[in-house]
Amino acid sequence: MKVGNRLYYPQAFLAMDREAVAAICRALGSLGASEKLMFWLREHGALAGKSVAAALEAGAPVAKVERLAAAWARERGAAHGARNAAAAA
Repeated sequence: MKVGNRLYYPQAFLAMDREAVAAICRALGSLGASEKLMFWLREHGALAGKSVAAALEAGAPVAKVERLAAAWARERGAAHGARNAAAAA
């Protein structure tokens, strides 16, 4: 994530599959860093009330989370990249 002129990699991502994290982040399109972080941290009804990391750890398919991320981005008007992720899922 880029905040200001600095790049950050959230510590929670270190325990996750790098390709899954990248695919989900791409599905979030052009959302700002704080909006992307909120997607990762909040609990989602579509993920049984779990955060993205908890849902993935519990075995949720990455494709399901990508679709959710793409929908989240569309709702916030940041569909750039999100359409491609939704179509691929």
